[in-house]
Amino acid sequence: MKVVLEVIAGPHRGRAFAFEGHDHFIVGRASCAHFRLPKKDPYFSRVHFMVEVNPPLCRLVDPGSRNGTRVNGRRVMSADLQDGDLVQGGDTVLKVALVREPDAAGDIALTGDPPAACHANLSRKLERTETRQPESPALVGTPSADRGGRGAAKPAIQGFEIARLLGQGGMGSVWLAVRSRDGAQVALKTIKPPVYTSDREVQKFLREAGILRQLRHPHVVAFHEMGAARELLYFAMEYVPGTDASQLLAHHGPLCVGRAVRLICQVLEALHYAHGLGFIHRDVKPANVLVSGEAGFEIGKLADFGLARVYHASPLSGLTILGDVGGTVPYMAPEQITDYRHTSPSSDLYATAATLYRLLTGHHLFDFHQIPDAQHLTKILLDPPVPIRERRLDIPDALALVIHHALEKDPAARFPDAASFRDALLPFGSDG
Repeated sequence: MKVVLEVIAGPHRGRAFAFEGHDHFIVGRASCAHFRLPKKDPYFSRVHFMVEVNPPLCRLVDPGSRNGTRVNGRRVMSADLQDGDLVQGGDTVLKVALVREPDAAGDIALTGDPPAACHANLSRKLERTETRQPESPALVGTPSADRGGRGAAKPAIQGFEIARLLGQGGMGSVWLAVRSRDGAQVALKTIKPPVYTSDREVQKFLREAGILRQLRHPHVVAFHEMGAARELLYFAMEYVPGTDASQLLAHHGPLCVGRAVRLICQVLEALHYAHGLGFIHRDVKPANVLVSGEAGFEIGKLADFGLARVYHASPLSGLTILGDVGGTVPYMAPEQITDYRHTSPSSDLYATAATLYRLLTGHHLFDFHQIPDAQHLTKILLDPPVPIRERRLDIPDALALVIHHALEKDPAARFPDAASFRDALLPFGSDG
């Protein structure tokens, strides 16, 4: 199954874009846009709208375009798109179609109007402004009322006795549990997928996630086992007593330079090891840096290594483009937005630098709190980060240069690897 966006009106009429997996699609005048309209349609903004696709799901977000985006004639800031919808920006109109896989005879089943009928029905559909009725054929699945266990009772998972909740995040909840077969304490992460899918997709996801058990490093939280229980996916991981870097920041404020740098150097050691084996984290952020031990002798461990990449690549994850604005998005590299399916090790370096920036200043790279959520991704794509020394004056100029080098928009302009980034940070790791 795939989602097709066909341009049926405007200067680019006849073009079509097909999506078979989880991906992002940007329309606008900026060089980062996948469908770029630099001169032929002057009513478009730099980033006019974005579409997230995870077939059969499809969602549009307008991050604040000057002339607006319309779905079936009605101006929207966001919309869950359905088969047959017409999306208009400026003089350009795209039609949404859900295309099913070939049947036994080799034919393609295309829902909605056939191409010849699209143009005849264009003006009628653009004038339709009433609210869509529930029985309309939708591309959007029914979301779960509880994405990650927020407010939920303890899960019941065979082979584990749940003790207490350790934390919650964008992907799920983490519980302290005792493994029945040996009495070992584990951190049990549970994820309730926002959309329902087949057992085949669940098993495929678990097989692909199973490879993460290969990661064994002093600064990587180890995966022990994983499985499915009723509507939940679960992951039994190494239990790290202590806290995480986001909680350190919340309780004590910005960290001293040496302490923050030492933690991040340990994160970079973990990344260097994992990148060498072909693994990418994709979700480096303070909440995923677990911290144990005494001050001055702290051990940092990177949690959820690679889980976000495997999960978000699957149909189980649903649509996530703005699903974790306060969590993952502030640390997301520009290329994670423009080339969603092919994240590189350099994206982890950007996120690590954004994490260090946050630990040192208490602020994100951008003043996200001053703008609507939908504009956060545009900031990441188009604007330079606020210089770190504008946030905190006692940060050495040389350290500021190192951090901003890792935050370059162009991945090729950053450090070549995690080891090089760590080497550049080491001189700032003392408390003197």
